[in-house]
Amino acid sequence: MDQVSERTGHLVYVLEERTKEKWRLVSSQAFMRPVGGGIEWDVPLERIRPVD
Repeated sequence: MDQVSERTGHLVYVLEERTKEKWRLVSSQAFMRPVGGGIEWDVPLERIRPVD
């Protein structure tokens, strides 16, 4: 679930951007797809939480 928009979906992919030196994490982006199909959306990974 995207905590800001309150949209729920399946986590499809996580893209992590890292620096070349020391491999530090710069950003994480999650790609979500609505339950039952539809158009994917992307959201910062830290806004995603699991639902029961």
